[in-house]
Amino acid sequence: MAVVRINRRNLEQIMGGEVKQPHEVIIKFYGQNCHLCHALRDKFVDISDDYDDIHFYAFNMDDGKGLEKKYGFDGVPSICYIRTGGARPVVKFMEEPKKPHKETWYHPTGIRIFIDKNRG
Repeated sequence: MAVVRINRRNLEQIMGGEVKQPHEVIIKFYGQNCHLCHALRDKFVDISDDYDDIHFYAFNMDDGKGLEKKYGFDGVPSICYIRTGGARPVVKFMEEPKKPHKETWYHPTGIRIFIDKNRG
């Protein structure tokens, strides 16, 4: 499935429980000036191709002042899994890697493990 860039309103609808239909979402939070974020782009797209039933989004933190504190994550890139459809969405952020990849921060295999572990 393709990766779609979303705006702040869309992000807050997903994270805030306004999306009532049950589905799974992966969001990559990135910064316009983050070389790790840009290097991760193609790998994130490749991962999205492996999951036909999950929606993959990218959110530019230039549009998201204050969101790190609001949602409890630290910096970019950050990867988030969300399951919508209940009274409150299930929201989980991927932990920081113990041994970050020098070019992309997250290892693609680690992202796949994170996704598979959180699937319901």
